[in-house]
Amino acid sequence: MNDMNPDPYIQFMENWIPGIGEPEELHDQLHIYFNLDFTVRSEAVLLGFQLGHHQASSFFHVLVFTLMSTTIYPGSYRNTLEDIRAFYRSYLLGKAWQGVSYWFVPPGLLKLV
Repeated sequence: MNDMNPDPYIQFMENWIPGIGEPEELHDQLHIYFNLDFTVRSEAVLLGFQLGHHQASSFFHVLVFTLMSTTIYPGSYRNTLEDIRAFYRSYLLGKAWQGVSYWFVPPGLLKLV
């Protein structure tokens, strides 16, 4: 997997949450804005933040992502326990920044996860 180009399988999995899926273009722009590559870990961080940032998200979605990404994802895309921890920390950050446009969130914020 190339760290600087999105993988088609990952692009498909980014939009798995009914009613919450955001345009792929936005997700890819956020990779650039937050200076995140396209590794499994970075995907977990960004997806967690986007999920938490969305008003329709709930802890149920966190559980579904955790279950899916640690069991049914192909081996090379599966999240480790550390990835899930980073996903959840990002989810909580997204909740904290929910009322703020993505473009006003400090660009270095997700590097702290």
